Amino acid sequence: MEEKQKLWTKNFMLALIITIGVNLCCNLLLSIISIYAIQVTNTNAYTGIMTGAFTLASLFIRIFAGKMLDKIGRKKILLLGIAVTSIATIGYVFSNGIYSLIFLRAMQGIGFGISSTAIATIVTDVTPQSRLLEGIGYSGVGITITTAIGPSIAMYIVGSDYTQFKLLFISTFIVSMLTMAISFIISYESKVKECEEKKEEKISTHSLNKEIIVPAIVLGLAAISESTIMSFTALYGIELGFNNVGTFFLINALGILVSRVFINKIVNKFGMNTVLSIGLFIFAVMIFGMSIAQTSLMLNVFGFFCGIMMGSLLPIINVMIINSVDDSMKGMANAIYYALLDGGYGIGSILWGKVVINLGYRPIYSFAAIVLMIALLVFISKLIYIRVKEHSTSRITN
Repeated sequence: MEEKQKLWTKNFMLALIITIGVNLCCNLLLSIISIYAIQVTNTNAYTGIMTGAFTLASLFIRIFAGKMLDKIGRKKILLLGIAVTSIATIGYVFSNGIYSLIFLRAMQGIGFGISSTAIATIVTDVTPQSRLLEGIGYSGVGITITTAIGPSIAMYIVGSDYTQFKLLFISTFIVSMLTMAISFIISYESKVKECEEKKEEKISTHSLNKEIIVPAIVLGLAAISESTIMSFTALYGIELGFNNVGTFFLINALGILVSRVFINKIVNKFGMNTVLSIGLFIFAVMIFGMSIAQTSLMLNVFGFFCGIMMGSLLPIINVMIINSVDDSMKGMANAIYYALLDGGYGIGSILWGKVVINLGYRPIYSFAAIVLMIALLVFISKLIYIRVKEHSTSRITN
């Protein structure tokens, strides 16, 4: 029996701590910075711009970050990203105008896009190949934790009267500096290969372009569907007259955490293709269930299972994308994964927002289920194509 490769090494644990630090810097300000913008301008006109500046800056820098990671090195780019984040967060303390605030918000988005892509790549580097899904899953747990606790910590710091924003900015700066200090400690033998021959490099790029297409499409469609949960469920619950809508997100996050316990064993038993296919179908059913929920209990139950599906499927797709490239292009693969995820969330939020205006909240979850079924059909079509091609090849060989 083959000995199980060790996952919980010093570098893996450091990488998880850095993951939490990088994402906590993001989530401490993510939902509350718009309130500060209202205080500065006395209008709601800039709340969307504050979110958009961060998201778009983060989205567009990722591809460049991926190239830099593969050419310059993981640790240097990680430190660069955290440094940019640190400068932006301390800059908020001295900012007193909306335009400087928007500039700093975009700057923080650039820092987050670089550092989050870098640490995600480091996680894949220090995780044994046989336990890659498990390693990415635990990294996702760290991100989920910061998503759950970040806004609550921020609200506690600024106070019920929203007067302590400078304390929040200083606290975020301290988190970023601590994260940078820990980043200096991590040290490992990079798996990045020196592609000396241009021919080999072209083969890798060509392989990336072919193998990544279907997982990329599935990821984009899944992110568009998932954006209904992230962006509209709070408003949906309020419209239905449910109290404590925040409980939904806590239960949804719990579902994501629960998925990490068993997903690796299930994938080892049935394979990624089978689990992803069944998971997409179950996700579609659960998100459709949200459209017909009549009580807060029903909504929370469907939210819990949606969380399990989200927590299971995204790491699988991430592994598929990473496995489509060699070690010298892992940075680019992670950049593409996160860019598609961010892009899907952004497109979905805009798309579903227009649907809400015309049809209300319930239909968006039904349409999101249809989008997931399209993703399932795309993935199954790929599996059928591969099966037919293999069968034809075997017949020619025989």
